[in-house]
Amino acid sequence: MISYHEISTADPEYALEKELRDRVLRRPLGLRLSEDDLRGEDEQVHLAAMDDRGRVIGCVLVAFSGNAAKVRQLAVEEASRARGVGVGLMKRAEQAILARNIRTVTLHGRVTARGFFEKLGYTAVSDVFTEVTIPHLKMQKNLTGG
Repeated sequence: MISYHEISTADPEYALEKELRDRVLRRPLGLRLSEDDLRGEDEQVHLAAMDDRGRVIGCVLVAFSGNAAKVRQLAVEEASRARGVGVGLMKRAEQAILARNIRTVTLHGRVTARGFFEKLGYTAVSDVFTEVTIPHLKMQKNLTGG
């Protein structure tokens, strides 16, 4: 059974979230999460997907600036992919954004994840660019609140 939780940087699950993000998103690229990556995270929304043993198997962060929202660093444990974890995290991220009366959300998605985000209603709004050494697209979605 998968449960979803909003966590803070003060919670013990935050260390598990950081380890997951580092292992899934950075190490395969020969990189590590840096202090720059973590800067300002105490002001962001952190959503964690946890299995019935309390392990963080997925996470997503949402950064807010004024009336803008940006989804950051969606990561799902490889063994938990194709089980709806990423979709569940994104839906909850969108709910958190709508709760702040923000109706447009952006993200920088890896080109390899474009289809995943398009199925959720996101549209590419940029040309391909390089971020953390790999091709990305800026994507956007207008939320309806319904």
